[in-house]
Amino acid sequence: MKKILSFSFVAAMAISLNAGVLASVKDANITVTDEEIAPFLAQNNPQVNGVQPSDEDKKKLIDDMIKYKLLVAEAKKSGIENTDEYKRQLELAKDGIAFNLWQREQTKDVAVSDEEAKKIYDENKQSFMQPDSVTASHILVADEKSAKNAIAKLSKVKKENLKAEFNKLAKEISTDPSAKENGGDLGSFGKGMMVPEFEKAAFALKDGEMGKTPVKTQFGYHVIYKESSKKAEAMPFEKVKDLIKNQLLPGKANKKIDDKANELFGKINVEYAK
Repeated sequence: MKKILSFSFVAAMAISLNAGVLASVKDANITVTDEEIAPFLAQNNPQVNGVQPSDEDKKKLIDDMIKYKLLVAEAKKSGIENTDEYKRQLELAKDGIAFNLWQREQTKDVAVSDEEAKKIYDENKQSFMQPDSVTASHILVADEKSAKNAIAKLSKVKKENLKAEFNKLAKEISTDPSAKENGGDLGSFGKGMMVPEFEKAAFALKDGEMGKTPVKTQFGYHVIYKESSKKAEAMPFEKVKDLIKNQLLPGKANKKIDDKANELFGKINVEYAK
């Protein structure tokens, strides 16, 4: 009940005439719509890997909403709406709603230009760096002897065929569960993404080179093939432009409201109590 009772006045009143009715209590003239519980489903049961909230979760929210509405009805029957405190808080709520709607209207046309975003990009390129990375594959086996046998076999392969043969052998003997599908391909990774022993060995290899000694980690023994590497570089502006704009937009909208507040404030005379 705690989360239901704490939601805002605006959320409580946001009921669409077209919203689907999920439950009703005829004796109490209460209905619960999908639109009313949607924010709470999103808050309490965010979808993970496409999994929808359970029917049990939905029913609990519906029941909590009904209980909330029963309590609201009880509060109104008590005459609370006739008290001075209720009227005071109602006026405060009206002020908040009016300001929020006006602020939304005033800032709906606020936008960040490409030029503004590019200026931030140029002044802060270090913040948009892609770190050093390598593209590599590995064969994981349980013991050092098996790793050395794999290295000996692949050492006889011509360089131009090494990647294909490496991936083929990975599918045959690697204990990495994904190797059957990807041939041991790890894709690209930067520093700090792999265990230290593996990372050190992978970054030390030359492009197109296979490690000549097995690398031991907590997972077993690895044979590493380094396909390519890329030095640290700034991400292209076009790739981060929208991210920069989204970061700048709230501040720009707030500045417009602040400027208006300062403009209005500058036109009045304030008498401060002594």
